[in-house]
Amino acid sequence: MSFVFWFIKFFGPVAVTLVCTAAGIIAYYEGLPGLRDIPGISHVPVIREFIVGRVQQERSKAAEAAVEGLVARSELIAAKAEAERYRIQSIQNVLFADEARRQATTANAKLAAELAGQERKDEEDTDPDVSRWRQYDLDRLRGKAGAAAGEAR
Repeated sequence: MSFVFWFIKFFGPVAVTLVCTAAGIIAYYEGLPGLRDIPGISHVPVIREFIVGRVQQERSKAAEAAVEGLVARSELIAAKAEAERYRIQSIQNVLFADEARRQATTANAKLAAELAGQERKDEEDTDPDVSRWRQYDLDRLRGKAGAAAGEAR
């Protein structure tokens, strides 16, 4: 304590005021490192500025802005990738639909040809005794697998 009185006596009150002001300004900009270790004190709004320091606050703001920019950029990249994936999927769906349409047309033509062949056989069958068994009917009655699946009609 005697050092403080000696300092005031030797340099005068003006110098002491200047030193205190300089210490206050340094503490405001750089913070008080010893008080940073107290848990939860940086959440008190008025005290936070003196403890953390103006320089650290500006660094934090710059870091937050950079993180926001990176997040926005990564979200944009992810959205573009998802749009590209949907575009490729739509092209694949168009190709699958064309293939399914072609297969359906082929199946319809094959079915129409089979039906026409069956109708032709029915028209050619002029036998008055219509109770004759065909091989298909016999196979079906005997329980053979080919008849159950609809083969050899």
